[in-house]
Amino acid sequence: MVSIYGPDGEQAYGVIANVSEGGAQVVAGVSFESGSRILLRIGFDPSEPFATPADIVWVRNESDDKHKASYVYGVQFRIKDPEQVARLREILENPSFEQPVLPGQKAIPAVGLDGMMHELSDELGKLGERLEKDS
Repeated sequence: MVSIYGPDGEQAYGVIANVSEGGAQVVAGVSFESGSRILLRIGFDPSEPFATPADIVWVRNESDDKHKASYVYGVQFRIKDPEQVARLREILENPSFEQPVLPGQKAIPAVGLDGMMHELSDELGKLGERLEKDS
C-alpha cells in the first residue's frame, strides 16, 4: 500500500510494485501528470512507513468500463539522504511482508520470500505426486 501526495495537495492511495532502489511502479485511481513531483509514503512496515519524494517518469491510463479511474505510473525516487538509501536497501534485501487480514479471516504469519518459495515447492511436489498417481 502506498499513500501519494500530489503537487497540488491531492492525496491518493495505491498499490506499489516492482520496487527497486531507483524507483517503482505505482497503480492509483487518481491522475497525475508525467513530470510531476510527488511524495510517497510506502507501507512496507505499517508502523513505520517509508517516505520519499519521487518524480513521475511515465503514466499509462488503464481506465475502462470496469475501472473508471486506473492509472499506472513509473516513478523515480529522489532519495538524497544516505540513511534513507540504506533503509530502502535493507527493506528490499530482507523483506517481511504482512499479509492483510480481511474481516472474518484469521491472521496468517508472514513467511517472507524464502518461505513462499518453500511452500510453492512443496505444493508443486504434491501436485506432481498426484499427477503420477492419476496416470
